[in-house]
Amino acid sequence: MSLKVCVIGSGAREEAIKDAVSRSVLCEKIVETPEDGADLIIFGPEQPICDGFVDYYKAKGFQCIGVDKKFSRLESSKLFAKKFMVNNGIKCAKLLPVESNIFPQVVKADGLCKGKGVKVVYNQAEKDEFTRKIPKPYFIEEFLDGSEISVMSYFNGEKLVNFCPARDFKRLTSDIKSPNTGGMGAYCPVDLSEIQRQKLNKYLNLLQTALLNEGADFKGFIYSGLIWSRGDWYVLEYNVRLGDPECQVILNLLDNDFLSVLINNEEPEYKNGYSACLTVAAEGYPDDPVKGDEILLPDDERVKVYFAGVKSENGKIYSNGGRVLSICAVSENPFSVLREYAEKIQMEHKIFRNDINIF
Repeated sequence: MSLKVCVIGSGAREEAIKDAVSRSVLCEKIVETPEDGADLIIFGPEQPICDGFVDYYKAKGFQCIGVDKKFSRLESSKLFAKKFMVNNGIKCAKLLPVESNIFPQVVKADGLCKGKGVKVVYNQAEKDEFTRKIPKPYFIEEFLDGSEISVMSYFNGEKLVNFCPARDFKRLTSDIKSPNTGGMGAYCPVDLSEIQRQKLNKYLNLLQTALLNEGADFKGFIYSGLIWSRGDWYVLEYNVRLGDPECQVILNLLDNDFLSVLINNEEPEYKNGYSACLTVAAEGYPDDPVKGDEILLPDDERVKVYFAGVKSENGKIYSNGGRVLSICAVSENPFSVLREYAEKIQMEHKIFRNDINIF
C-alpha cells in the first residue's frame, strides 16, 4: 500500500502528524490539499471537524480519519457531551445551578473556545468577570480536585485503540489563578498506580460501549480529559481530535508505524524513556501576544522542533501567534533538555514554563 496523505490544519500538532505519517512505509507522500490526489485525509484541528468537513469529504468518496458532524458535538457542545456521559453511565462532575455560590466552581462555555472557555472561579467577582468575557450559553459544574491526565483514543468504527496516557499543563504559569492556555507543555507516559490503571481500562471499555451503543461509525480520534478524584476517573471534557501538545509527545514516543496503527489496527508500541514537549510562546499570550520577532534556533540533535505560530519571509522565521514553537525530546529526563534548549532560542519576547517536570 502506498498512500498520498493530506493532513488538514497548520499548527504544531499537524506538523507532528505529518512527521509521523511521512516516516510510515505506507506513505508515498504528503499532499497539500485533498484535491491533490489524496488517498487519505487526516483531520487535525477541531474547527473543520465541527463544521462538518469530514462528512463532506466522505460523501465525495475520500477516506477520512476524523469524527463526523454528529459526534463532533462531544467537543462543540459541552451540554451534548454531558448528556452522552450521563446516558452511558460515565462519571463526570455534577451540574450546579447557574446562580450557585458554592466556591470554587467551574464555569464552562458551551461552544468551541480554543481552550479558553473553561475556568475555575474562587469567588463571585471572578465568576462575574469571566462570564462577561465568554460566549453564552454557559453552565456551572462542581469543582473536582485531583491529578489530571489526557487519553487519546482512535475509534476505528468497531473498537477503541488507546494511546498511552499523557499529562499536559494548561496554565500559563505555575500560579493556580493564571489563565488557561491551549497548553504550555506535556509528557508521556504518566506513571499510574495499579488501581488507576484498572479503573482507566474500565472507563475506556465503557467509552467504547457508549460509542457503539450510540451508533458511531466514523474513524477518528477522541480525547478524554480525565481527573482522578474520589477514587475514580471522572471526565472533565471530550475533544474530537488529538490534543496539542499531547499529540507531539505521543507520536514522538511511538515506536511502530503510525499509519499502520490507523489503517491496519496495530496496537501502539513505545520507545523507552519519557517523551516531553515544551511550548515556547510569545509575551502577552494568551490575550495579546507580541508578533514579529525573528527566531533563531540552536542546533541540538536531541530536540525536535515543530512550528506553530510562525511565518516565513525571505528565508527567515518570525513569531506570528501565541504558541510559537513546540520543542520535543525523548529521554529519561527530557524537560531538563528542553529548558536548556529553550533558553538558547533567540526570540526577543519568548516565554515558557521552566517549572514543569515529570518527577
